[in-house]
Amino acid sequence: MQSGLYDRRHHHHLGIVLGFVGPLFWPYAYSDFVDYTYSPYAYDTFWPYAFDDVYAGIYGGYAPEYDASEDAYAYAGSSGSERVYDRATNQTVGSTARSASAERICSGQAQGLTDFSIQKIADQVQPDQKQRDLLNALKDATIRAVNILQRACPGELPSTPTGRLAAMRARVDAMLKAVEVVAPALDQFYRSLSDEQRERFIALDQNEQTASRKGGSDLNHLCQGQIGAKSDLPVAKIERTLRLDGDQDQALRALDQATMDSAKMLQAKCQPDQQLTPTGRLAAMRDRLQAVSQALQMTQSALMKFYGSLSDEQKARFDRMSVRAS
Repeated sequence: MQSGLYDRRHHHHLGIVLGFVGPLFWPYAYSDFVDYTYSPYAYDTFWPYAFDDVYAGIYGGYAPEYDASEDAYAYAGSSGSERVYDRATNQTVGSTARSASAERICSGQAQGLTDFSIQKIADQVQPDQKQRDLLNALKDATIRAVNILQRACPGELPSTPTGRLAAMRARVDAMLKAVEVVAPALDQFYRSLSDEQRERFIALDQNEQTASRKGGSDLNHLCQGQIGAKSDLPVAKIERTLRLDGDQDQALRALDQATMDSAKMLQAKCQPDQQLTPTGRLAAMRDRLQAVSQALQMTQSALMKFYGSLSDEQKARFDRMSVRAS
């Protein structure tokens, strides 16, 4: 059974595992982090490919194997996001065609990745010598960013909720650092372009976004939903299963509140329906990743306090519980 679950969740495509819809980066972040943290069988499904998503986010239509066809943004992440995707698109993951692009960054097969994107940009904008120097600087920055991501690629899967949340924080922080390394070089190159070159630069991305929306993959309305009065944590089930005392129950309530506050923080940074320039898209990604990092930090503190209050027997039961985003 576990093998089947592993196989089903490892279908993937650049730009979709975290959820990437046009200029909207990771609309599933809340469901993903709740589901990954609290699932007893939380395979590292979206993490091996998450770094490829970040690369695709940086380069948009200039990333290798980027596909804006009808199924290009099909869901391939954690089961929490799977349910969000199903509700948003009125279809099931099982009925959606999936692509079979190869994982690159975490498999160590990133050689040529940057060359492809830089050459494609050069072909599109036809830079002069000064601009080509700036484009080469962007290439160097991207290589450094890829190295940062590769060093953070997942190894063994932590077996506890606290361990998984800590691992998630480390990886999100690596994603954020990679974006911050690339941003100044991309900005300098973009500012050096003439108006005509800029139009050519962004035309490819605009075509990709238009095609994705025609294919029914515009999920921007995910950001417009209302956060409920409760988080996705099944507090009553946890209380019943672990038989908490008064102090433990209070710590659980604090964790529930921190999780809900995290959801609100992520929603506030979810900015739909923006036609972004490459630099604007990167800035939006950076804001989103900063919000995710802050949300994880907020939740981690409350989770460690709650988990630390449990006995060894309670911890063992909590580790095995299916506590997933709804």
